[in-house]
Amino acid sequence: MRLAGRRVLVVGASAGVGRASGLAIAAEGGRVAFAARRIERLEEIVAEAGHGAIAIGCDVREESSCTAAVERTVSAFGGLDALVYSPGISSFAPIREVDAKTWRTVLDTNLVGATLVTRAAIASLEASRGKVVFVSSISIDDAPPRFAHAPYVVSKVALETLARAWQGEHRRVGFTTIALGDTLTEFARDEDPSALMAIVKHWAERGYMYGRMMEASSVAAQVVNALTSPETVRRIAITPRYPDADEGPSAEWGSAALEQTRKARGD
Repeated sequence: MRLAGRRVLVVGASAGVGRASGLAIAAEGGRVAFAARRIERLEEIVAEAGHGAIAIGCDVREESSCTAAVERTVSAFGGLDALVYSPGISSFAPIREVDAKTWRTVLDTNLVGATLVTRAAIASLEASRGKVVFVSSISIDDAPPRFAHAPYVVSKVALETLARAWQGEHRRVGFTTIALGDTLTEFARDEDPSALMAIVKHWAERGYMYGRMMEASSVAAQVVNALTSPETVRRIAITPRYPDADEGPSAEWGSAALEQTRKARGD
């Protein structure tokens, strides 16, 4: 029980990496506040987590909602030891087709929400000498950035800088970013399959894909590692291991991965 008694707020916890992280923290003895817009999903997750877990509605694009989620957590737990921020959305369109509304929606969800929640939580985290984990993406290392993925990549590059900015001004709190590779979640679940398949094929042809996808639990394990470390872990990068076969990702693999994503309980 490496996190016994630790009080943790996980934002974006109704599915995917957020859900998996909250459950992994609870399995290590932590008390978890699962926060997300889809509050109806959280009751089942809270029951599975146990250890005094609670469900909290939170829309990260609304400052008042972020503040309220933190206040409810601190009130219920008597303080806060850690914050995990996992929301991530994208547009899946060539950059010339991305309008202002889409840019704002992606940036508000992936970036601005992270700083709003952190701002609300920072006093409690400083009091406990706590930790913050922002879930980022390995795609920030791709050069050039992945086709039809610009708002997402831009937001995650900025998220990495945001973590450093918070760390520089609040040294009593340890900030970690986890750059994850392609993971089975609901990410892009609502996109048109044929259009998305063409984009995935484009990425595979340029060597950005690994031929397989990770389970959310693999990322959650690294979230737990960051929270249990006695020191500050500044950045973790985790990608799928390459499959046993020597060949790279194929169109057939891409189709299978897309179908798995459609079935996943993701973020």
